[in-house]
Amino acid sequence: MEASSPVDSDPTLPQLIPSVRCLSCDVCCRFPEKDSPLAPYFTAGEIQRAIERGIPSERFPDPQGCRIKLIPHPLGEGYICPAFDPAENGCRIYNDRPLDCRLFPLALMWDPSKSAVLLGYDRKCPFIVETLFEAAPFEYGRLMAARLESDEMIKDLQGHPGLVGEFQDDVMILTPLPRLSEALTGQKSAARSRPSPETVGLTPLTDTDRPLFESAIKRTRTELSSYSWPALMIWKDHFKYYWAIIDRQFCFFAGYVDGLFMPLPPIGASLTGKAVRRCFEIMDAVNPHSAISRIENLDAELVPFLDAMGFVVKPKEQEYLYDREALVRLSGDRYKSQRWACNRFVRDHPKDNVRLEPYRSSDLDDCLELYARWKDQQADHDPRSEDRMMLEDAASAHRRALTEFEALGLIGCVVRLAGKIVGYTFGYSFRPGIFCVLLEVADHRITGLSAYLFREFCREMSGHATIHAMGDSDLARLRAVKLSYHPSKIIPSYIVTRSP
Repeated sequence: MEASSPVDSDPTLPQLIPSVRCLSCDVCCRFPEKDSPLAPYFTAGEIQRAIERGIPSERFPDPQGCRIKLIPHPLGEGYICPAFDPAENGCRIYNDRPLDCRLFPLALMWDPSKSAVLLGYDRKCPFIVETLFEAAPFEYGRLMAARLESDEMIKDLQGHPGLVGEFQDDVMILTPLPRLSEALTGQKSAARSRPSPETVGLTPLTDTDRPLFESAIKRTRTELSSYSWPALMIWKDHFKYYWAIIDRQFCFFAGYVDGLFMPLPPIGASLTGKAVRRCFEIMDAVNPHSAISRIENLDAELVPFLDAMGFVVKPKEQEYLYDREALVRLSGDRYKSQRWACNRFVRDHPKDNVRLEPYRSSDLDDCLELYARWKDQQADHDPRSEDRMMLEDAASAHRRALTEFEALGLIGCVVRLAGKIVGYTFGYSFRPGIFCVLLEVADHRITGLSAYLFREFCREMSGHATIHAMGDSDLARLRAVKLSYHPSKIIPSYIVTRSP
């Protein structure tokens, strides 16, 4: 038998999860496929001890170190580790289980470029999901990172690189392991290019993270529209999103061609200076210029706190809320122009020719064609180059809304005139009693259509007292339109940067 080593015989590794919790769990040691890359890795010494404890030697293809070959689950579907006893829901070789198992729910894996080793938490573990916003998992993670970066552990891991798995989307990244990375790649940190978001501890956001995102959002009281999944996810063609838990705050980042920024401030029970400073450190590490690092969509109540910390806080744009009943009635002199526009549309087009219908997937091509026409009409109306660029960028957001409306939780309507789609709009339930209108496109050649579509869509949202019309993108023309509907509330938003 080979000599014991820090990798496969260290009995002092602390345990994070209470044993009673593990024994009642139905996740560990079970796998959906026979050749799962997540099967436990055994070193040579661990293989020898497992065989001595009764695990058949043929379960280990390489006696020098390998992942164990799984067996069919005798009591259910899928496959299990041969050391797992499904009747007892426990491990037959628990005291001699491999390091790979003792580390769990921590996971060692390569970053997507395979240039750095990352340490993270596997969120298939229910205990980790439940304790994401507590301090204990992060303190434990720091302790284990230091242990894995020790000289002895690095030396042994060099002999067993199979312990480092492939990148997994469902692992929450805690920290890179630079010394271990250098030992396994032979490349010094200083020789590498600027770090990727993953190698500074950010986890790529996937659709399966929506419950986590929305549970964090529920901690806020803000009414800014960016604090919502649909408003952010329609822009996925332009940004790659990441997240991290920092000082018990949910921190949300967006990567794009220029670098990394935060579309939202850290979200938690209360904003902490530690979280904000660490977020800027992360952005500065990734970005080619610190001027790119910023936090957007800051609520007004957070401005004094960040101002006192010495950050530069500037206005970004305004967002607009309306009384839904007022938008449906359009009564009184202040709505005279909108009421005239709606009446003109109704007068010009016989009732039998106009249909307001729920959006269906089969409407996709007609709506995309309408957007192309509308974009040209908008550009002709205001030919400034920045507006044209915004319209080009928005095309992919509209396409995503039109194609993924059900998954995003969007409600859509189209207006048909003589059977042809001439307008469409989408929105979603934002907060209790608040419905957010996310997109609206209406053929400018048809007088009154835009006002009619907005009014009728608001009419359909009878379960909401308030309509949220989002922001004005800091465009004077759009601001004037939104003000003309007499908002019941105007919400300012701010952007945060470092001092020059």
